[in-house]
Amino acid sequence: MIREKLELLVEELKEKNIIHKDKINLKTYDELTRGVPEMLTLHDIANYRPIHINDACKKFYGFKNNFLRGMDYIYYIKTIHPSYYPTLFKSLTFFNEDQEEFLDLTYKLKNASGQWDILIGTTKTVTRSADGKPLNAISLLVPQEEHQPIQTAPMLLLETLTKREMEIFLLISESKKTNEIAQELFISEETVKKHKQNIYKKLQCNKTSELVKMAFELGFKY
Repeated sequence: MIREKLELLVEELKEKNIIHKDKINLKTYDELTRGVPEMLTLHDIANYRPIHINDACKKFYGFKNNFLRGMDYIYYIKTIHPSYYPTLFKSLTFFNEDQEEFLDLTYKLKNASGQWDILIGTTKTVTRSADGKPLNAISLLVPQEEHQPIQTAPMLLLETLTKREMEIFLLISESKKTNEIAQELFISEETVKKHKQNIYKKLQCNKTSELVKMAFELGFKY
């Protein structure tokens, strides 16, 4: 499990005094994490930017450096597929609310050859300020084929929806009723019902509350 892999890494970094309560020894962090086989990114939470990537991550993106000086949030926008932007919003919510220990997400990222790959990742806050606010976090990612979740990741299920089904999914997540959706999209209620049946099937949901919950989890609804 990727959570366990990240947890073991963080424990090792703490035991070797590389990660302290409110700071990280970047030089030794770089030395220890470069050879980790999984893709690692060290984040500056306050400024929402990446600080460091290990060699596996550098090779995947085709970047030249491990330290990403001068990078800001544009890094995240450039490397992730537009359909997965809600994962960025979900990340912001995760750090702002600061209630969960791990953030598990599915990513569609552009590799060095310009192709899009699906990766499964988890993120954990590793340093905090004196008043307890998140300072730094580490993300660990592995290719989808190396991770075998019990269920298909919600974001992958969402990719099976047609454009019209996606429109209806978003309206359902806003608690819109069938007649309201029909009026807004200028289609019949019967057509909306048929689309809803397909949406439930594709997203493996049985009721509206499950769709709304999925929308929250994916960052489409707050």
